[in-house]
Amino acid sequence: MGKIVLATIIISGSAKWLLNVDGNKEKWYGSDRIFMYVMTVFGAMTVNYSEQCTEYGWVVSNLRLLAGCLLAGGLLSAAYMDRRNCWVYNYVWWWCLPWAGILGMTAGGEFSGIVAVLVFVMLQQLLFSRMYGKADCHAFSVCALAECGNAVGMVGFLLQMFLSVVLLTIVQLFRGNVTPRGRLREPQPFIPYIITAFFSVTFLESVFRTTYIYAYRVKFLSVE
Repeated sequence: MGKIVLATIIISGSAKWLLNVDGNKEKWYGSDRIFMYVMTVFGAMTVNYSEQCTEYGWVVSNLRLLAGCLLAGGLLSAAYMDRRNCWVYNYVWWWCLPWAGILGMTAGGEFSGIVAVLVFVMLQQLLFSRMYGKADCHAFSVCALAECGNAVGMVGFLLQMFLSVVLLTIVQLFRGNVTPRGRLREPQPFIPYIITAFFSVTFLESVFRTTYIYAYRVKFLSVE
């Protein structure tokens, strides 16, 4: 519980700091405040649980925990900017990049994972940028970099994209913002759905990894 509280403080603090960089005075209002509080707690639980399910040393584990919190704070600030203004300052992505890199590089993934994330980033910037905003492409790219060491590969990256679209579709159908042709009547911010999918996929991946490790240990002990 203590680590979750600490993670919540770091995520919230970094998100609020990023929203006030360079004289910007962004504050959490109304439904945006509820969204930010809920996602801060969800992000803290996800980051903390994902590191509990690993077998890194104390130094690497805590470094990854800190990097995960700072990345989550950056993604939350991007989601808030997208909700309020429908654009995101570029400095947010420069903030997210090193923390995502630490998560990706310290996970001990294979070379194929690095290749997968490079291909995915190229697809985002060259192909998918024609379908949605550049900021959305940056968000997907940062999330993929953070996940590249967890052996999820291209399938995991595409799963997050699919889940993001599904969440957006469900919410907008409920709000009556989808035409009979399947298009949005009014454009909506996409990054809040992207980070919700990212936290969800990361959490589920940690659950599956824990289940696998537990099953392997039980099988190993039973053989002995």
